[in-house]
Amino acid sequence: MKSTIFASVALALAGVSLTACGQEQAPPAATEGKPGVEITNGRLVLPAVADNPGVLYFDISYNGDDYAVLRKVEVASAKEATMHETITTNGVTQMGPIPPLNLVKGEEVKFEPGGKHVMVMGLDPALKAGDKTEVTLTFTGGDKLSFDATVEAPGGGN
Repeated sequence: MKSTIFASVALALAGVSLTACGQEQAPPAATEGKPGVEITNGRLVLPAVADNPGVLYFDISYNGDDYAVLRKVEVASAKEATMHETITTNGVTQMGPIPPLNLVKGEEVKFEPGGKHVMVMGLDPALKAGDKTEVTLTFTGGDKLSFDATVEAPGGGN
């Protein structure tokens, strides 16, 4: 009888430990902020035609000790945001998505007209010039940094 109870307990414990080993662990919680990253000049320019994409511009600089790779941009008042770049090759100007952006210590990257920018689709129609909207940047490793962007009228003025 003792050996049967012992065997049952041993099997139950083995099952518990196997189950625990097989469970996926949740990724670590993202921290709010990325040490060494500074954002300035955040502005969201509304489209001239309703339901067209808007465009987000900002300057990002990095002075941290670790690596920093910007992999995603989200705008609270939009359904989708995608990093893009405008490039002119052999007289032909094209715009297309860019891969995650490696930030180099001591350098600033400008998201500006004619270069890197964020296309913002599905904007909230209630947005108007002078409003603010929250932008969240996600970095490799899960760090997130949020900032407010000023909403500007089409053409880039308030």
